Amino acid sequence: MVNSKEEKYLMKKNCFLLVGTLALLPVSLRAAEDWVRYNAVPNSSKVKVDGTSTLHDWSVGSTALGGYVEFDPAFDLAKPALGKINAHCDVRIFVRQLKSDKTDMDNVMYDSMKEKDHRRIDYRLSEMVLKEAPKSPDAPFLFDTKGELIVAGVTNKVQMPVTMVRVGADKLKFAGSTSVKMTSFGIAPPTKLGVFSTGDDVKLSFEWLTARKEQK
Repeated sequence: MVNSKEEKYLMKKNCFLLVGTLALLPVSLRAAEDWVRYNAVPNSSKVKVDGTSTLHDWSVGSTALGGYVEFDPAFDLAKPALGKINAHCDVRIFVRQLKSDKTDMDNVMYDSMKEKDHRRIDYRLSEMVLKEAPKSPDAPFLFDTKGELIVAGVTNKVQMPVTMVRVGADKLKFAGSTSVKMTSFGIAPPTKLGVFSTGDDVKLSFEWLTARKEQK
């Protein structure tokens, strides 16, 4: 039994708080579900690593880039506003999917990248800023991005400009490149019996095709 006006007031206040919280929960859940997700299209992308050595330049690559990107529903592809974009992005590739035309070189690379313990290379977006909007439907969006690149179990922050173009009604293609040092990921530039040694600097470049996830 409630014996005072103060107790009645507290009960009424708690009821209002409970009702308000319950009313907000579906909105929060809907907001999370409304994010627009684009998943990687299997075997439709390109990633390439270019480097140098005392013998010749070299490169390895793959067409298998997995992962997804998703945008806050407030981001309008038709009328994009310049500035920071609320987005999530997770890109991944298995180290053994990177290949050259020389098996021996690939095996040296896998060993140097500690593939037995760290099978994947991962990238996670931390910031995305739209610097230039497209001037026509088939023109690119230009972003400045920041993220974390995880190679051989070591995480480094990377910055790079990224372009995005619309491909048809439901696909987005991203492209970009950046340079990193192998030693910054704890990777010793490979050498072979004093015959050759590789340079520390490598260039990473990619084209990544994604398709809009169907809403259930």
